[in-house]
Amino acid sequence: MTPTTTTGPPADPTVTGPLTPTDHGAFAFLGQVNSSLRQCLCTLARHGVALRRDTPERARLLLDTVRPWPCYKGGQFLFDLMEWEDLMVDGEPPPVLPVERIVSAATFPVQWLAAATSQAPAAARAVPGQRTAAALDLPLRLLATTARTAFLGAAQDLTDLLGTPTPRTATEDDTEDTTAPPHSSTQPTAPELPPLEAGFYLYEDIVLGTLAVLGPLLSDHAASGSEDVPSDPTPSA
Repeated sequence: MTPTTTTGPPADPTVTGPLTPTDHGAFAFLGQVNSSLRQCLCTLARHGVALRRDTPERARLLLDTVRPWPCYKGGQFLFDLMEWEDLMVDGEPPPVLPVERIVSAATFPVQWLAAATSQAPAAARAVPGQRTAAALDLPLRLLATTARTAFLGAAQDLTDLLGTPTPRTATEDDTEDTTAPPHSSTQPTAPELPPLEAGFYLYEDIVLGTLAVLGPLLSDHAASGSEDVPSDPTPSA
């Protein structure tokens, strides 16, 4: 009889398999992106829960306003297609991402959208024809260079948002009093956010949180005369 060979559990393929150090580094970076994306989505959702809890009428009107928009419907489709709900609710809740970091990363895209959707003055509109072709050659090249720089800047902003912040080291210029009690900071603390709610409200809470966090930034770039509050879309009985 041939003796039976007992083998242990299969080894981790990421340790003993044919993966290279570059593969491990790539997976480490992608895992960092997933973690930061989860942190950002969960933070926005928790802001949305707070808005829906504290001001339900405002939350209802905000959702009724954006639901017909293609961006809302497309976001819902991508949210379900990418299974971001599973990403958000899997594991312990991540720490809250500072609002300043989200706004900073969104500033350039909002500025780009504001410039792209603003109406140009009549005098600045290009007149088609051979006489303008030579005059437009240099501006078009400058525009291409500007667009490339803009997209690189947007990519860097997204990297700053999704990346891990570099720990701050103490310098000689720091004037913090090390003898003060650990909870004696004079900076105001952010209000405690409620936990996110999985299920039906999760995408809506992300939308509400996005409007709550980026609302001031979006409002600052609104065209003049467009600050009127939309009327309640609910038909009267």
